[in-house]
Amino acid sequence: MKTTVIWFVTFLAIVSLFVFQARILIDSYQSKKEDIELHINSLLRSSVENEVRGREEMMKKKSIEVYHSETYKEDTAYYHNQSIYFNVQEIFEAGISQQLIHYHSGLPFNFQMLDSIFYGMLQKEKIAIGYCLYFRDSTGVTIEQTKDLPPARLNKAFKTDSLLIIDGKRVQAFVVISPPAVYKQMSGMILSSVLVVFILFFCIGYLTKTIFTQDKLNKLKNDFINTFTHNIKSPLGTIKTVLLILIKGRFEGLPEKKEKFEKTGMAQIENLLLQAEQILTVAKLEEGQSVLYRSNTDMNVMMKELTERFSVSTDKQITIRTSVAIDNDMPVHIDRLLIKEAISNLIDNAVKYSGDPVEIKIDCDIIDNTLRVRVTDNGYGISQKDQLRIFDKFERGAAVKRKEAKGFGLGLNYVQRITEAHGGVVSLCSHVGKGSEFMLLLPILSE
Repeated sequence: MKTTVIWFVTFLAIVSLFVFQARILIDSYQSKKEDIELHINSLLRSSVENEVRGREEMMKKKSIEVYHSETYKEDTAYYHNQSIYFNVQEIFEAGISQQLIHYHSGLPFNFQMLDSIFYGMLQKEKIAIGYCLYFRDSTGVTIEQTKDLPPARLNKAFKTDSLLIIDGKRVQAFVVISPPAVYKQMSGMILSSVLVVFILFFCIGYLTKTIFTQDKLNKLKNDFINTFTHNIKSPLGTIKTVLLILIKGRFEGLPEKKEKFEKTGMAQIENLLLQAEQILTVAKLEEGQSVLYRSNTDMNVMMKELTERFSVSTDKQITIRTSVAIDNDMPVHIDRLLIKEAISNLIDNAVKYSGDPVEIKIDCDIIDNTLRVRVTDNGYGISQKDQLRIFDKFERGAAVKRKEAKGFGLGLNYVQRITEAHGGVVSLCSHVGKGSEFMLLLPILSE
């Protein structure tokens, strides 16, 4: 799958996710706002009922006082003789209690008490809103009201049901339900939505990363196969030519040429075996298998062997300087063959990724019971971007653009794995155009 397609699909998935969640939140917000409006309507009705009950209690107290007074009989006679006409429609809508209390007790509707009860209920329900309570006559003229709301807010306010009190007079609340008040009621849903978005976003990101990783691995695998095929084709061709010449006996009587061809064929075979061994070693280390065979190693001898191996190159002028500051009595207990090949890989890289002449310096010393090997070259250098991944398997960084620099991208990965298998670390210091320095730090273990 092309990278642009992956990015487009990922972007589309993320946008769709946010649009879907936004749609859910908007619908939930509207639904919750409607629930709050219904609840406020219910609270206003309850407030009116509580205000009536409050006057009922006051009426009961007044009746007890009248009963004990000297004018009880006169007052009673007055009430029995008084003619009261009830509006049937108002009895059904506002309740007969409103009418009885208003006409019999002389306790009219208390607007301030209603406001106090309504405010208290809102506080108890933790509904933080702004409102204005109106008490109007049958013609709509305001008799009494609470604090004024600014016109801009009043125009956007939610209007509760207009509740009948008595004689056509009604109360109604204009309520401003601010978004924070709704969000507060939706806090659980918002947190759940954010969590779901985070999980889905993480999953999309993880899947996208996996797709890119698989795509990268496929490219690396194809590059490795192509490079490996190309690199073994030449040695196999050389080996085939040498064998054919030897089989046909063309150098019978010419021992020097015969020996030269035999050495050439053996060198190519050893090169192929070395490459195969490195691949197998990396595979074993990845599976957690131990491949180390430690022994006391003379670093002077190792440096001499490495110098001789690379000094015979005819493609470039190579100068290798070595410095071994290690006491002969100090045991260096490492896997000699693996460390030698690791350093060999560093030298080989220095040769491939340098101009002509090639200058390499190898320093070995011991610091705090740790063997330190530094390989410095005058090569092209490695960019900061490539340094972050140059030790990855099959990774060659900018080297893939250099046709003269052949390789599988396993060399530095091999160096890192061998070093870590010894319990050590490898570090890199490089600047483009100024060369590179690789440093191996290997703990020294005694037998």
